[in-house]
Amino acid sequence: MIRAEGLCVRFGTFRLDGIDLRVSPGESFFVLGPSGAGKTLLLEALLGIRRPAAGRVFLGDRDVTLLPPEQRRVAYVPQDLALFPHLSVRDNLRFGLAARGRPPPDADARIAQWVDLLDLGEVADRKDVSTLSGGERQRVALARALVTEPRVLFVDEPFSSLDAALRRRLQVEFRQLQQRLGVTVIQVTHDPEEAFLMADRMAILMGGRIEQAGRPADLYNRPANLRVARFLMLQNLYSGTVEGKTPDGLLEVAVPDAAVTLRASDGDGFGPGDPVVVGIRPEEVILLKPDRPDPAPGEHPNLVAGEVAGWVDLGHYRLVRLRVGRIELDSWLNIRAAREFPMAPGQTVRFHVRPWSLCLLPPEPGSP
Repeated sequence: MIRAEGLCVRFGTFRLDGIDLRVSPGESFFVLGPSGAGKTLLLEALLGIRRPAAGRVFLGDRDVTLLPPEQRRVAYVPQDLALFPHLSVRDNLRFGLAARGRPPPDADARIAQWVDLLDLGEVADRKDVSTLSGGERQRVALARALVTEPRVLFVDEPFSSLDAALRRRLQVEFRQLQQRLGVTVIQVTHDPEEAFLMADRMAILMGGRIEQAGRPADLYNRPANLRVARFLMLQNLYSGTVEGKTPDGLLEVAVPDAAVTLRASDGDGFGPGDPVVVGIRPEEVILLKPDRPDPAPGEHPNLVAGEVAGWVDLGHYRLVRLRVGRIELDSWLNIRAAREFPMAPGQTVRFHVRPWSLCLLPPEPGSP
């Protein structure tokens, strides 16, 4: 549906370089990255607001690099939503059609359709858009874009200013709508949770370059490098060395600061003697209750004892910090399990990590 080849965009001293991406029809594609990564700049180049210094943009088989947005049959929902305060809700929706030239004969029918789909019936005749709630403003902006039946909908952090509960509800609603309608969406965000919730595929943009692209689960479980791992909140990162391989093909990785050797199944490209960074997600650290019998030999290849350094309850889960040798390791317990798990500072607890839950990454200067 839309693709970029070798895209380079300059903005002052900042530049996007060598951007290659492809978005399929009906796909929800997210550009995810920290503030200042160039996400909005990339969106503007794909949309046609900003002309690239090099590279090309295609819609289908058509080269649209030099075409303005109004000739691309695309739509845009900016971060500030850009509703017109002097127009009523219905006139804001009609503007999306009028901006393309002569409104189609079925303009009123289209508007009625989107009013219904986005549950705007109670506010459709509101004269003053400033009286709308945050969620209502969000839906009006989406309706104004979708009423034009765009080939691609571009969305720039539309939920960032909403409170947490409303933001999550609207994200779910928009994702369900996108899937039902089969609309192709390219959306930028700095929020990994939003991208994991709403994306079919995503690209991690940092410093003007795409570090990794793929399905959310692939990026989450197998980040390409330490920069991506840290951005995607892989906080348990430790220096290690590959010592060898077991008969069943698992890598044995020594973590000196913890005085343990772990077995990992994710070891492509690593061999004995190679330095690595071992990543362990908190939800993959499985705590064993003190009253549980000792596991059978070999039942848990990575069975480790640690000391409870402290914990904090964060609503739906408990974050437990464990001390193992000279390292500290975070683990998550859902709040129900936490209530049934006796715990005290200084207490020794056992935990295990499954071999396929370990993520091995190449070290970088100053890592981990």
